[in-house]
Amino acid sequence: MALNNASIVAAPSSISVTGGSAVNFVSAGAVSDAMRLIVPTDADFRTRRSIDFSVKVPKVNSSSINGYTLGRARALYKQPKLLANGKIVTNTVALEIAYDFESTDVEVQRMLDTGAQLFFDTDFTSFWKYLSLG
Repeated sequence: MALNNASIVAAPSSISVTGGSAVNFVSAGAVSDAMRLIVPTDADFRTRRSIDFSVKVPKVNSSSINGYTLGRARALYKQPKLLANGKIVTNTVALEIAYDFESTDVEVQRMLDTGAQLFFDTDFTSFWKYLSLG
């Protein structure tokens, strides 16, 4: 489907995943503003899946609209792949949200719900899988 005809559900009552099996992630280390999780059952460390999480709390900034920078949360999922030529490429998915500290929980949840739908709604499949803007 073309992006210009896409639609998503406004204020859904729930967004969930069904079926499949769980993949467990464990901490591989953390600092004050970041944490890495890995899949411990991935035996080859070169192709071990991971998620890097980071946050940036709002800071005073007189040139920002509200006098503060936006708060940011980012997750970067990495799924390395061993290629036929023996080299390794790291496929990634980056998720990020940025919002003003005056945003309500409802407003932030609405952004999260919309963002989630961008990934799984079939209106956007051709964009993600085939790099199609048409």
